[in-house]
Amino acid sequence: MRAGGFSSRLTTFYIAAALPLCCGGFVAQRHVTANSTFDAGILRVERFGNPAAQSIVFIPALFCGSWEWNAQINTLSSRYDILVVTLPGFDGRPMIAGDDLMNRAAQSLHLLLTTHDLNRPIVVGHSLGGTIAVYYAAHFPHDLTSVITVEGGYPAAPTQALRDAKVAKSVALYQGISRSEVGEVIRNQALQYEITNKADVDAVAPLAARSDPNAIAQWIRAALSLDLTPELHNITVPLTVIIPFDSAFDPYQGFQTEAAKRHAYDRWAANAPNATVILVAPSRHFVMFDRPKEFEAALEAALVRSH
Repeated sequence: MRAGGFSSRLTTFYIAAALPLCCGGFVAQRHVTANSTFDAGILRVERFGNPAAQSIVFIPALFCGSWEWNAQINTLSSRYDILVVTLPGFDGRPMIAGDDLMNRAAQSLHLLLTTHDLNRPIVVGHSLGGTIAVYYAAHFPHDLTSVITVEGGYPAAPTQALRDAKVAKSVALYQGISRSEVGEVIRNQALQYEITNKADVDAVAPLAARSDPNAIAQWIRAALSLDLTPELHNITVPLTVIIPFDSAFDPYQGFQTEAAKRHAYDRWAANAPNATVILVAPSRHFVMFDRPKEFEAALEAALVRSH
């Protein structure tokens, strides 16, 4: 396929877990203390690991903080310079005023990657974080060595009208609720469907509850309304797309089978000149919690493409 004048090179991998679901993918991880914490534009940045090594910037999902990436910080900080950003309104951070959130996040990442002596940076994002990573790579393609998105960036629906309807439905869950109610809404409307193991749901829920419901609504509106497909041709560095599949969950998202989801993401990613899709199954949306070993293997494969 061709997009925007580039010849697209797409490779697909599949990682299947042969063992039963492991227990406590998230709860088994120890808390990690940052070497330093600072701001870059609208982002809070926590830095871990070896600052002389190659840099990886992690962007968490909706209503998540740096704690989402604890396993990756634990595993990779001996070999990499790890930076994890937290968006305004999440993990106890106040929300910012104004709109244009996706562009402001991208501009802040540009500031981070170009003014803090990062070494051949790789950007990794999950869900909302993945959408931001793809948006950033499309707008600042010369800043980074590669981009890795974990089920983020793919359009929420095929038309603008359908995306707008999905945004309105999703945003309605968080409008008019108090900070004391947000944890229950996140747990009942998101986490119990997006994480398989109940122990992980129990551990993540109070952390997610630190988020501002208005911020959740604003970030949903900013990200889910987009279709980044026409901009993928701008991403000239390696793009790796990691996706989970769960037969009890994905049919509600429009993917009846693993093959259907893999095909849809293959077609989407092929708009970038150098894309790879890695599918991990069975797993729900928080694949790093559901299948930590398989996710680690997928991430390592993606990091190899960055060297």
